[in-house]
Amino acid sequence: MKESCFVVMAIGDQTYNGETVTAASLKDAYTNVIKEALLQARPGLDVVRSDEVAVPGTITTDILTRLMHSTFVVVDITYPNPNVFYELGIRHACKPGTLLIRDAEAPVKAPFDVSHQRYIEYHKTPAGIKSLASALRDSFAWYDANAGEPDNQLLSLAKLIHYSFPQYGREVQDEAADNFSELLSMMLTNPELLALTTDKGLSEEEKGQRMLQALSGNPRQAKKMLKLFVNMGLRGK
Repeated sequence: MKESCFVVMAIGDQTYNGETVTAASLKDAYTNVIKEALLQARPGLDVVRSDEVAVPGTITTDILTRLMHSTFVVVDITYPNPNVFYELGIRHACKPGTLLIRDAEAPVKAPFDVSHQRYIEYHKTPAGIKSLASALRDSFAWYDANAGEPDNQLLSLAKLIHYSFPQYGREVQDEAADNFSELLSMMLTNPELLALTTDKGLSEEEKGQRMLQALSGNPRQAKKMLKLFVNMGLRGK
């Protein structure tokens, strides 16, 4: 499966400390510096920036999906853009594989909340692209050698305290699996029931009636089987 890299960065015009950086110059930095360095460091990587999948300034389901599932996410923290840092937080909570980069010549400093985290500074020159590619290559090599290991404070703390992130839908899946296992166990301990399930000459309704008849001498087990059938039927809707 092809590896993917989602690039998160400021996209529209950015004005800080009285200076404006245009959307065009940011696009140029992405295309000719960041993306170029990524492809040099990891040939064949599928690199996409957020404006290539959504309207600038919006956080769509597609963006959230890429934050959750992309092999790598590269976040340019040069400018204190709210969307950039919101998306960085989402990614940090999802999985490892997040690399931070910053324009070394930008007129602003890295925001305090991330200034203590490891990030790669880049220069928009031929030598700078080569240097960025080399640094990215080293980072990719670390991820290759430490697959699944935390790479940020949140995941490190979660690992330390054995915190389990919510698994939406897992409870329903587990209950369905338990119901099926219990029903299968009941079938295996009753050859007559097992034979009925494989009888192609009976309709589903007839099978159900025959099963209940087979269990007529054991009302408790019959009630249990009926409940299992009902639960499984409801879960399947």
